[in-house]
Amino acid sequence: MAVIGWIFYRKIIPVAFISALGLFYPKIRKRQLIETRRNILRLQFKDMLYYIGAALSAGKSVEQAFVYAHGILRNLYPGKKAYIVNETELIIKRLQMNENIENILKDFAARSGVEEIQHFSDVFSVCKRTGGNLVEVIRTTSGMIGERIEIKQEIEIGLAAKKQEQRILSLSSVMMVLFISLMSGEFMEPMFATSSGRIIMTFSLILLGVGIFVSNRIMNIRF
Repeated sequence: MAVIGWIFYRKIIPVAFISALGLFYPKIRKRQLIETRRNILRLQFKDMLYYIGAALSAGKSVEQAFVYAHGILRNLYPGKKAYIVNETELIIKRLQMNENIENILKDFAARSGVEEIQHFSDVFSVCKRTGGNLVEVIRTTSGMIGERIEIKQEIEIGLAAKKQEQRILSLSSVMMVLFISLMSGEFMEPMFATSSGRIIMTFSLILLGVGIFVSNRIMNIRF
């Protein structure tokens, strides 16, 4: 942000003010990391459901199914523990302490913030209370999550090129100002030395920021 401020103003006060806007970046980055981790957990949760369903189909209890799924997932995601491996390990430990499986899954759903896990927790609770077919519920839920993930991946693949174009266009606007300033300093000097020039540069910078914000919102498809 300080570099952008220098390119557009060449004055220490505007540069200091614009660089302070960079303090908002950790919050933006935090949201991006949370969304990335939720997407990873969503994929891993689909695998967990598959192995739990397989264990229940073989006649295992719910507790035994989680133990079975944990063992498979630990081999499926070796090395540094994956999110779902940590979660299944926590579920098993809480089951060993005689906690209610419904409360454990509700806590898992609340902490993860993943909509599919919340839906599964709700359906699981109803199924346990009413004596429904748990194997069929897990199979159906796994299929629905798989379809949602496939659709989202197709959308992301289709938008990948557009997102890259958006980044290039955003960067090219700043680079164009820098290039003209370096190649034709006298031509750009009024923009940095006069009040009207600074107003024009401020307006241009605002338009650039609005354009980046709007384009990011358009391409940030969540469902």
